[in-house]
Amino acid sequence: MPNQKNRAEVEKLAEKVSKAKAVIAVEYHGMDANKINELRATMAQTGAEVSVAKNTLLKVALKQEKVTDETLIQSLQGPNATIFAYTDGIATLKALFDFAKKFELPKIKAGIVDGMVATAEKLLVLSNLPGRDRLLGQFVYTLKSPLTGFANVLGGSQRKMVYALKAIADKKGVA
Repeated sequence: MPNQKNRAEVEKLAEKVSKAKAVIAVEYHGMDANKINELRATMAQTGAEVSVAKNTLLKVALKQEKVTDETLIQSLQGPNATIFAYTDGIATLKALFDFAKKFELPKIKAGIVDGMVATAEKLLVLSNLPGRDRLLGQFVYTLKSPLTGFANVLGGSQRKMVYALKAIADKKGVA
């Protein structure tokens, strides 16, 4: 990797890896230019970028960014594209698996999501999770529901007393 062009490419890839919340390696063999452009457009909608670079340069960039897990590095063989998700890794995974299901391509190999290296099978499991906002909403609801129940129990005793006093007042004819 002595030439300046390769060094610049490695630096660019290393910067993308460091900024990305998810890095996913896919094999694009069998996809024509229109499908690759459609994949780029689909990924752009989720805040991700599709990049095609030499596998050796990407491996050097990954090692430079302290990615030492061999799962991803070994998957970088053949014609690969790399998807860099900058906003929401799970949303990008969902869109990628939907695209792959619709067109039967690209083949998803491995990736890194929020610092965790995962195989294609693990990425599929992650893609089936609800979105971040929905998970946060469920978490808040889970935290809030015991407090709401407790408040209702405390308020229930007071309500019963008020209803009992009103019933006594109605029975005695006092308005």
